[in-house]
Amino acid sequence: MDKLNLRPVMRESYLIQRLHKPQSWEIAGKKTDNLFAFGGGLINGGLSKDAMKLLRDICSFDYMGSSEFEWGAVPTALQFIAEQAGNKNIVLGELHFNIKEVIYWIAPKDYEKEVKIRITKLRKDEYAWQKKEYCGLQDYFDKSDEYHKRNVGWLELDNGYAFFVDKEMAEKFFRLFGQELNDTNEKETT
Repeated sequence: MDKLNLRPVMRESYLIQRLHKPQSWEIAGKKTDNLFAFGGGLINGGLSKDAMKLLRDICSFDYMGSSEFEWGAVPTALQFIAEQAGNKNIVLGELHFNIKEVIYWIAPKDYEKEVKIRITKLRKDEYAWQKKEYCGLQDYFDKSDEYHKRNVGWLELDNGYAFFVDKEMAEKFFRLFGQELNDTNEKETT
C-alpha cells in the first residue's frame, strides 16, 4: 500500500479493519497472536514482531477475508497515525449518541470534522456507503448477541484514523503514539 499523506480532502473510507479486545494464545510457552488474522498475506499483515508486541495488550485483529488488508495496509495506517502524533496533529475525541452509546475516535486534527461525519454515518447506517468488508459498528449497538459485540474498535486504512466503543482500548491506542490524556479531548453529542 502507498504511504498515507495528510490530504486537503480525505479519500473514501473503503478499508476498515475490525479490532477485537486483546487476544493471544500460548503455544509451547510463547504468546502467539491469531495466526489467521491476516490470511495468506504478509506475516502479521506486515507488522513487525515489535509492533505486534506493543499492540498485543491493546487489541487483536479480526480476519477480514480480503487481500487488501493483508499486504501492509495496517502498518501503513499506523505509521501515518504515528507521524501525525509526532507532529502534534492528533486528537482523541468522543461522539455521544445517547447515554449508552459513546464512540471514541483518534484522528489527525485536520480530519476531525469529516471523521465525526463518517462515524455518525456508520453508526446510523453502515451500508450508506460501499466498503470492502463488513464493519459492524451499527450492529454493535443494534444487536445484542455475542458475535456482534466482539468488534470493539476499527482502524480506517485509507486515511489513517481509528474509532472504538471500548474506552480503555481507545485510551491505550492513543497513548501508544506518545499522547497524553487530558480534559481538552473533543467531546460531542449527536
